[in-house]
Amino acid sequence: MAAKKSEATDALKQLTYLASALKAPRITESAARLADHARDAGWTHEEYLAAVLDREVAARNASGAQLRIRAAGFAARKTIEEFDWDAQPAVRQQIASLASGGFLTEARNVVLLGPPGTGKTHLATGLGIAAANHGHRVLFATATEWVTRLTDAHRAGRLPQELTRLRRYGLIIVDEVGYLPFEQDAANLFFQLVSSRYEHASLILTSNLPFSGWGGVFGDQAVA
Repeated sequence: MAAKKSEATDALKQLTYLASALKAPRITESAARLADHARDAGWTHEEYLAAVLDREVAARNASGAQLRIRAAGFAARKTIEEFDWDAQPAVRQQIASLASGGFLTEARNVVLLGPPGTGKTHLATGLGIAAANHGHRVLFATATEWVTRLTDAHRAGRLPQELTRLRRYGLIIVDEVGYLPFEQDAANLFFQLVSSRYEHASLILTSNLPFSGWGGVFGDQAVA
């Protein structure tokens, strides 16, 4: 009995060292926690190993999602589950479908229109968080902030590089389109952002204006 206990201790030490070398410290905890259950349940070595690694992968995915959510720049973290569906019951099924992430793999865009206070930013943020949980990189900013970013890149002579870099993000969210009209140069820069992502990656835009009013925002109905 003492010999077996010593062997188990040595094995655990070796496992701790290997987990550290792999930069996967959670493996040690999972292995220890599952060991007795695996013995009692008669698991094979393969089943035990698969269970330990499954927990490590799940933990890494969750950690990666949190990093992507923090990097996205959301004004506030608001999930789909926290949305008040009593106020907007008509879109619940459609939003649930979008939250599954299919529109991202197809590089389709989403536009959320409605008057202030209807939850557009909340839904856009919730879809962004869902996208991050699905493994996509996300960036969030208001339309004005995006124009400032693109203008700075243009003045620095690096707009093409910035557009290329932004295409690596699976989802870009542009909040509050229409709150302030764009000058012509800003409208053209914004058009380049949209054009560069066409059929490559997705956009979500929110606006308090119907499409018929976007010509006034961009100063040109054709650009809108």
